[in-house]
Amino acid sequence: MQNFNNVIDYLKGEVLDREEEWKRERQEYQTAIIELKGQLEEQRNLNKQLIERLEKLEQFKVSLKPITDNIKLQNKKKFHHRVKSDNGTFLKSEMNEQKLITQPNIEKILQKDKKPLLQNFLKELKNEDIQEDQVQNQIQIHSPINLQLLQSAKINQILINQNTYNTCSARQKHHHQRSNSNGASELLNFALQRKKQTLETSQNELNSMSMTEREIIVGKEIFQTKGQLRSHLDGVRSILFQNNYIVTASEDCTIKLWNLNDVQQMNAQTHLEPIQTIRQHDRPIFTMTSYFKAPQIHLYSAGVDGTIRTYIATTNQCFSWRAHTDVIWSLKHHPHDQRLLSSSADGSVKMWKSLGVCYQYDLIRKGNLNLEMLQNPLANFTFKKSMTGLSIPTAIEWICKGFNENIICGYSDTLTFIVYDVTTVKAIQQIRFDLDNQFNNNAQPNRILFNNELKYIVSGHDDHKIRFFDSNSSKVCKTLIGHTDAVTDLCLFSKNVYQLASVSHDGSMRTWDIRKFQCLHEIPAHKQKYDEGIYTIASNNQFVATGGADGIVKIFNYQNVI
Repeated sequence: MQNFNNVIDYLKGEVLDREEEWKRERQEYQTAIIELKGQLEEQRNLNKQLIERLEKLEQFKVSLKPITDNIKLQNKKKFHHRVKSDNGTFLKSEMNEQKLITQPNIEKILQKDKKPLLQNFLKELKNEDIQEDQVQNQIQIHSPINLQLLQSAKINQILINQNTYNTCSARQKHHHQRSNSNGASELLNFALQRKKQTLETSQNELNSMSMTEREIIVGKEIFQTKGQLRSHLDGVRSILFQNNYIVTASEDCTIKLWNLNDVQQMNAQTHLEPIQTIRQHDRPIFTMTSYFKAPQIHLYSAGVDGTIRTYIATTNQCFSWRAHTDVIWSLKHHPHDQRLLSSSADGSVKMWKSLGVCYQYDLIRKGNLNLEMLQNPLANFTFKKSMTGLSIPTAIEWICKGFNENIICGYSDTLTFIVYDVTTVKAIQQIRFDLDNQFNNNAQPNRILFNNELKYIVSGHDDHKIRFFDSNSSKVCKTLIGHTDAVTDLCLFSKNVYQLASVSHDGSMRTWDIRKFQCLHEIPAHKQKYDEGIYTIASNNQFVATGGADGIVKIFNYQNVI
C-alpha cells in the first residue's frame, strides 16, 4: 500500500512539473507573439509614412508640370544599363529614345523657392551618398570590382524605388494625373543619373564592353581564363613554371609535369593529361622548388614526412634524405648558387647543398654519390622566443643584394622577421610590425618576397594583410588589407616587377601596383573547400597559374594591350 501511494505521489509530481513547463512555454510564446505584433505595427506605420511622402511628392511633381513644359529637349540618345543577375552573368537592356534635359535648366529650377520638398529630397539623397562614400573610403580594400558592384547596386535601388513610386501612385491617382507627372519623373531621374555619372567616370569604358566570366579587362591588362588542369585528387600546394613545363605538387602525394606547348593550345573545354607523374612521397606534399641549369632540371619537394626529395626530370632519377623531424613548410633554392633552404615545424631553418653540387663534381655519372653530402646541413638557423621552446618558421626567402647574401625568416608566433647572415649563421637584423586589430593576434606570415629593384620585402599574413618593408631601414612602408581571408601566396610578374599578385583562402586573386599601392583588379578563381581557397600562384611571361584546395589548377592568359 505504501508503494502504491509513492507511485501516486510521483505521478502527481510529474503532472505538476509538466503543467509548469507548459505554462512557461505558453508565456514564452505569448511574449514572442507580442513582439511580432509590435514589429508588424511598426512596419505598417513605416509603410504608411512612405505612402504619405510619395503622395506629397506626386502632388509636387504635378505642380511642376508647367515648368517642365518649358524645358528644352536635346537630341535623343540611348542609355545602356548593365545589371548583374543572381547567377553572376551580365544582362544588357536598352531604353528606347529617352530625352535628356540640359544641366543649367536643372540648376535654375532647384534654385527657386517654390520647390523646398524636391530640394530637401535631393539634399538628403546627396548626404546619404556622401556618407556611403566616407564608409567606402574607410574600407581599405582597393578593389575596382567592389566599387563597380556598389555603384550598380545604388543605381538598381533608384530604379526599384522609382517602380515602387509608380505602383503606389497608380493606385491613388487618375490616369491624367499619371500622364502629367511624366515630365517631373524625367526631371528627377535625370538629376539622379547625372549625380551617379560622376561616380562612374572611371568605369565608362568598362561599362561599354561586354564582360563575361572568362575575360576581365582593367586598364591595359587582360587576364583571360585559358583553361583548367584537372588531374590532382586533392589540394594543389605548389606550382612552378620551369623551362617548357608546368610542375604541380599536391596533397595527393604526387608531382605532375605538364607540357607548356599543350597548355598554349588548350581552351576552356580542353582536358589535358600530364606528361609525367612522380609518385615518390607517401605523405602529402606541402612545398616545392626547382633549379634549372641546362640541360638539367632539378625539382625539390617536401611535406608531412619531413624528408626532402630531389628529382632529375630528364633522367628520372630520385634522391631523398631525412631533413627534419616534423612537417616541412617551405623550400627555397638559391637563385644562382647550389644551396637550398628548408623550414620546418620542428623550429629550425636549415641550409643544404643542392644536387647541382653532385653534378658539378660528376659524382652521379661515376656512381660515387654519397648521400651524406646532402644529408649534412651547411647551417641551422633557430630562433628561441621564450623558455617555452623554439618559434616555428612558416616563411623564408633569400635576400641577395650585391655580394651580400642573407635569408629572412617569418615565424608563426612572433611579430618579427629575423634576418640571418648565411656566413656567420647569426641574426643581424629584426624587422618588427604591429597588429592593427589588438583582438586578432594571428598574423602568421605565409609568404615572403624580396623585390631587388624597389628594395621591398613583401609579406602576406593570416590577418588578411599585405605588408611592405624597406629592406634598408627595416621599417614598414605600407600595410594593405589584401583580402577578406588569410593571404596565402604572393607572386611578382616577370613582365612587370612593379605588379604584384596575391591569392587568399577567400578564393580570389588580386593584382596590385606596388608603386602606388593600389589594387588593379580582382578575379574570383577558386571555390572554397573546408574553409580553404587558394594555396599557391605562379607566373611566367605569358601565363598565370593558381592552385587551390579544390584540386584544380587554373591557367590565366596574361598579355599587355597597347
